[in-house]
Parts: sequence; structure tokens; C-alpha cells
Amino acid sequence: MISYLKEKISHNTYIYWFKSSNKYVVVDKNFSDLLSLKLNGNDNDKFINKIKDSFELSEKNYNEITHQMDEFITECTKSVNNKILKTDKILKECKIHVDYTFNNKSLRINFDSNETKNLIHPKFLHLQTKKREQISGRLTIFSVDSIIYLFNKDKCVGGWEFDNMHEFQGKFSMELTSFFYGKIEKDWMGVFHASAVANDTNAIMLTGDSGSGKSSLTTILTANGYSFVSDDFTPILSNDSFVYCFPSAISIKENFFNQANSIFKDFDKLESQYINDIKGWVKYLPPKFEKTGSFPCNNVIHVRYDTDSENTLIEIDKSEAVKQFLPDAWISCNVNHAKKFINWIINTNFYSLHYSNNEKAINLIKKLK
Repeated sequence: MISYLKEKISHNTYIYWFKSSNKYVVVDKNFSDLLSLKLNGNDNDKFINKIKDSFELSEKNYNEITHQMDEFITECTKSVNNKILKTDKILKECKIHVDYTFNNKSLRINFDSNETKNLIHPKFLHLQTKKREQISGRLTIFSVDSIIYLFNKDKCVGGWEFDNMHEFQGKFSMELTSFFYGKIEKDWMGVFHASAVANDTNAIMLTGDSGSGKSSLTTILTANGYSFVSDDFTPILSNDSFVYCFPSAISIKENFFNQANSIFKDFDKLESQYINDIKGWVKYLPPKFEKTGSFPCNNVIHVRYDTDSENTLIEIDKSEAVKQFLPDAWISCNVNHAKKFINWIINTNFYSLHYSNNEKAINLIKKLK
């Protein structure tokens, strides 16, 4: 029997979660009715008899529907084997170290080279501390044979090929977040590829494709009364479904340098970093935390900046919203976390923001409750 969860998330839309693959799919009611029939153990003959009650089709069409449904279920339940390399011990001397402090906790990170250090340090330079007596955690990062390894104290968290650098950076960010909040990875419901800001009591999550303007909008909002929560990495705890502050700097792309320079004092003095051909040159703006910790978050905005667009903020269907942010999210494979994640979706409002004028975008967002 296939283990799965099913919930209605809007008038005509259902979300399914499959345990074996940790995969979520969003389907309409008609498809959901057929899918449920197959998932509940009906053999092909019983399945065809059931759909004959709803559709008047040829026998060939019934068989084709059955075949396509079987293929769909196979794809949904196929487990993904993301191979994480391991090694028993730290294989290189790691004499370069940096100490970071956040949320009244201090962590030492050891590196084998300046090249390895530069993969991490520019985003967290503002956390650097010299109060060594308070250090209570240790991470070690080194590379061997084009594999970059991460250790938490003497335990190997994993190793990743350089082609999977984003996976390494995500795992590093999770280790960092867990340390600063006294958690372990299993405590987190998931992490969104999103930025977040907060008013006095609630957070607003900003999603969007790379280059959509979400980091720029985060910067603008924090200069106009909102508290910074996170940029590009937004963790959400399972226990309370709150989003937690992540202390990396805000990544400002080159096309926003002039605006950022007019908003933030000494922005022009920040060093530019070349990331890759896609992201180009960026500067890392140190965030100012009005409050560290966690916030409830029941408003998610999908952001798109376009110099020629009108300034609009409209509520969108949950099915559309989930399809937008799920592919880049990491959600825990724990069934209880999956239940809480689906419940969070049900209780969250989703919006689409198209903007070309900063002031108008701010005013639209301020109207959200």
C-alpha cells in the first residue's frame, strides 16, 4: 500500500504528499478523484469500472487513462537518491578559522584555504567576533579531489561535488541555523528559497525566480520600517510553523547598486564579489536585526520587478502559488512535518506582486494584514 497524505487546499484543488519520494503534487478535483481510486488499491478492472460511471469513452480510452495513471503514480512514488559523500575524518589541516556570533552564541569555522573560506565568509563577515572564550560550536570545511566536505565537530555532515555547490551551501546554512537556535536538522519543517521581512508581529515571505527583485525589495522594505528576517534562505520550524531569522548579508546585484547607494550610507564602500555568469557582481549588505528570533508567517508574495509593469498586488490561488515555490524548497520527509507543512499552506495567503515603482510597492504591501 502506498503511503501518502491528501488535503484540499482550495475550492477545486488538492495536494498530495508521497512518503517514499517526499514529493508533493497539486491536482484538480477530477484528477484527484481518479488518483484516489488507484491509490486506494483498486485493480485495473475495478478502476475502469469506476471511471466508466463518470465518463463515456471507448474501451481504448479507459485503458489509456489507466496506463497514464499508473505511470503518474510510479513517477510520484519514485525515491530520489541524492548521494551525499562521507569520510571518516578530517583529511587536511584547516589552520584558517573565523569566529561568528549571533543570537548570543558563538561558532568557530575552520577552513583549509582562503579559496574555501571565500565560499562562505563574505556573506557572514558582519558576524565575525574576537571573543574566543564564548566559542561553543565548531564547523570545518575543506576540499579534496574536487569534493567539498563539511564537518560538525568530528562528525562528517557530508561531501559534495563542486557542481552541487548550492546543496553544500544549503547544508552549511542549516548547520549554522541549527547551532544559533539550539536545534537539530530534524526540528525544522523546511527551508524556502525566499527572503522575509517582518512588521512588529508577523513576517512576510518574498519568493521569486533568481533576478526577480526579491532581495532588492527586501532591502527597500527594511529601509522603510520593516525588520530584516532573511535573504534567500528562510527556515521554518516544525514545532510552531514560525520562520526564523537567518543572519546572512543581503545579496545585492549590480543593477541595484545605484539605488542601494542612495538608501544606505557607505554602501559604495562595500567590496564587490563576482559570483558566476548568471548572478554576476554582487555586494553583501550587512543586515540590521530589529529583533532576532522567530515570527508567524501567513503571507507569501511572489515578486516580479519589471520597469514597464504596472504596480499590482493580487491574491493568487494556492495551487498556482505552491507550484511556484515548491521546486526550490526543501521540506522534511518526516510525516508529521509534512502534515504541518500542508496545514501551513492551508492557513497562508499567497499573492503576486508586479512592481516598477518602489514607493507604490511598499504601499501595496503595507495594506496586507
